[in-house]
Amino acid sequence: MQVRFFGGLSVSWGADEGAVPGRGQQALLLRLAVDAGTTVGYRALADDVWPNDAPEDPRAALQSLASRLRRALPEGLLASVPGGYRLELSRDDIDITRFQDLVADARAANDPGRARDALALWTGDPWIPHDGFDWLVRDLWQDRGHAERLAAAEPAPTPAPAPPVVPAAITGLVGRAYELDAIRERLSTDRLVTVIGPGGAGKTTLALETVRATADALVVELAPAASGEVWAAIAGAVGHGIRLNETAASAPTSPRYRVIEAVAGRDVVIVLDNCEHVIGEAAEVAQTLLMSTPGLRILATSREPLGVIGEAFVDLGPLPALDADELFARRVRSARGIPPAPDERDTAARIVQRLDGLPLAIELAAARARTLTLAEIDAGLSDRFALLAHGPRLSPDRHRTLRALIDWSWDTLTDPERVALRASSVFPDGIGSGDAAAIAEAFGVDATVFDALVDRSLVVRRDGRFRLLETVREYGLDRLRVEGAETEYRERAADVLTVLATDRERTMRGPGLRAGLAWFDANEENLSAALRTRTASTDRRPGRRLLRALLWAWAVRERIEELRPALAAFADPETPLDDEPSVVIESLALFSASFPEPGETPTFDPARFRARRLALEEAASRHPSEISILAAPLLRLAETVLRAQDSPAGRAWHVDVSDGEITSAPPWSRATLHMLRAGAAQNVGDATGLGVESERALRIFTEVGDPWGTGIASQLRSEWLILAGRLQEALAVSDNAARIVDGLSSVSDLLQMRAQSVGILLRLGRLDEARTRAADMESIAAADGSVRALSQARMAAAQVEISAGDGAAALRQSQAIRLEPGFPDQIRAWAGAQRAQALILLNRLDEARAALRDAVPLAVRSHDHPIVASVLVAVAGWNAAVGRPDRAREALERAAAVRGAEDRHEPFWRWAQERLGADIGEIPTSAPGIPLGQVDADVLTALLDEGPRRGSAGVTTTSCA
Repeated sequence: MQVRFFGGLSVSWGADEGAVPGRGQQALLLRLAVDAGTTVGYRALADDVWPNDAPEDPRAALQSLASRLRRALPEGLLASVPGGYRLELSRDDIDITRFQDLVADARAANDPGRARDALALWTGDPWIPHDGFDWLVRDLWQDRGHAERLAAAEPAPTPAPAPPVVPAAITGLVGRAYELDAIRERLSTDRLVTVIGPGGAGKTTLALETVRATADALVVELAPAASGEVWAAIAGAVGHGIRLNETAASAPTSPRYRVIEAVAGRDVVIVLDNCEHVIGEAAEVAQTLLMSTPGLRILATSREPLGVIGEAFVDLGPLPALDADELFARRVRSARGIPPAPDERDTAARIVQRLDGLPLAIELAAARARTLTLAEIDAGLSDRFALLAHGPRLSPDRHRTLRALIDWSWDTLTDPERVALRASSVFPDGIGSGDAAAIAEAFGVDATVFDALVDRSLVVRRDGRFRLLETVREYGLDRLRVEGAETEYRERAADVLTVLATDRERTMRGPGLRAGLAWFDANEENLSAALRTRTASTDRRPGRRLLRALLWAWAVRERIEELRPALAAFADPETPLDDEPSVVIESLALFSASFPEPGETPTFDPARFRARRLALEEAASRHPSEISILAAPLLRLAETVLRAQDSPAGRAWHVDVSDGEITSAPPWSRATLHMLRAGAAQNVGDATGLGVESERALRIFTEVGDPWGTGIASQLRSEWLILAGRLQEALAVSDNAARIVDGLSSVSDLLQMRAQSVGILLRLGRLDEARTRAADMESIAAADGSVRALSQARMAAAQVEISAGDGAAALRQSQAIRLEPGFPDQIRAWAGAQRAQALILLNRLDEARAALRDAVPLAVRSHDHPIVASVLVAVAGWNAAVGRPDRAREALERAAAVRGAEDRHEPFWRWAQERLGADIGEIPTSAPGIPLGQVDADVLTALLDEGPRRGSAGVTTTSCA
């Protein structure tokens, strides 16, 4: 294995090349390499790997770095030994240690030859991962000084042939070790290698760096050459780099023959730099040279391929993030004397990212640090072409400003290519390869033009999409603004995206859901931009068509926060209901208004709501679709919700849909209606209806192949199986639902399904499994980071601890829940009930009653009867704990009536029943004439009123499982 640090980090073994990612691993490799073959202690390693900000546990951090470094190196090279680590390499295998040893030997023997051998290893400045290794750099430079003095004592033999005329590097190369090695490897096997990349990527820099290590080279700068001048440009360079054959009978009479004569019989590398503007002529010249001189090789740089047979390529894209950050830091230090400070690093990284990691753009931006703060540079990038309008005075014109950099490519484009580039600029997510034909047609060009832009290094094709670098995209938008064509192009983009989205949306109620969602996800910014374009238009109809196409993807992804403002922008009660999108949008607007934001109340007059509902139902019957068919039952449901708003009792919502409406609906819509019926049955305590309707919904959704519907119907089916006591089946159905919807819906939905499985496991008495799953939920929620997800995970964890009888642990989980304003009442009620159960287990009964007094009205107001039942079980537990068995039994009976069946396996239900064990008595009615299943806040709260206690109030903390 060989490790090189001169001129950049490079690791190789045999014919294989390796990469060591991450500054930490690179720093560890360098420190071990300095003392290769010997043990380096933990403290010495930590001091150099983290010179300024060591971790709290350096030894553990070193173990983590070493573990990752081992995966990047051949097996057995990094040894863990007592007290530290050792790199199992000879010092001759590492260029800097071999250099040091040669210098030491040369000094000891006063040997100029060894000194020159050492200097030959110095192929570039020593690479270090950070300034903490400045001591090593100083040592190496000191050794170099010794070697140079020794080498100068005896004249070196004159090399043959003469050294190549290659410009010296003014600044050190940052990164690009992989690409540099790739160019060298290609040149060893191929005679024509073209380095391809966008303007400012550093193609010239890499080409020159490559030939500096070549015995015979000729550098030809083609940027100043016009059409017909390529041979002349090479001939002009010949006089600098290669002597004419002195035995020739006469001087060649043309540039072409002069060049061919000059390179005849030589093993020479010719660099043809910046070929793109004379691409055809450069290709012809390259082919002629290769055919005339067997030993000749050509290294070309261009923004597009030459198109010569046998051409090999090395693609040069943006710098990797770490290298780009390093380049920016170095150039900022050059501009103002100090690199970015720690509190500027985020700003610096953002600048580099916004500049696409292009070296030239990074250097132009860093140069502005002489007069601007990094925050000002970051803000100025909103008009990057104005900000980066002043480059180095002696740079070529095309590299002096950011605009000139892209102008150079723009000038070489055909008219269709210019149209395609400007069109691409209004698609911030890029263009999917499958959509390219439709988009090209919308802009009046052929789809192959996008591939042409890829060849010209203006468009990148990655992950099946044509994308512009952000700088090129800004250039295209700037062109459109100057030409006054931005609105036209954006409207065309909105038109074609509406057609594409509509076609995709039709495939998403069945097996095509995942593929459809992937398309909508990939085009999220494109569609948002199109919707903004439609919002600015006075004609709402095109916007309604686009919004209609977005609705189902938004519904599955639960993008409710975007739906309300979109409805406000495009819904209009005065609009004619003469097409399906208008019917769906207006129906959804009316439905949405029935469920206002938290803290708001509906303002609809019942008569006006009914009239609008009937008009929409009639229009839906004239424009039927899988979605519009659902308008009538959903609007009837909304009407029942509105009627229940002022009721003190928790009147359950229901779905008013006839068997005839279900029978006539297409399969997906029929399954959805059965699912709505199942949800309504669950809510009114109709266990039989829940069982029948959930079975039908699940069966049809499975036949249709729709994972979203299958997942939700499975949840309802599992709820019925729980009430039926078929817990193993319930668990299988619930787990299957979670697997089906994983990656489809929101994290909140996924956690809700997983919480259902946790509850079933607790009912089965499988406490350890439930605890493991709750921990998994916590990991998922932590990764998501949303307050709702974290609250769901903590509620599941609290449920586990309550089942275990650990009131203190349950209370800690409950207290960690953060219920922000706007959380649904049912979640707040359930959290309150859990808190009360934990307090009951701790015998803090007054606090438990206070929590339940808050939870009961929330549960009633939510109109969610399963939640009401869960709160009533906690009320029963409190009454059992304070010695009021009659009220405890009444609470349990009311819970069963509200739910539709006794949930006897629920852990806290069992806990309450155990406390009631020896007590007997009739179940009283707390309010005469009110059925047990009636959900009335006053009646249910009365179960917590003060009254005479019976039996012992003591509570022992035992498991509920």
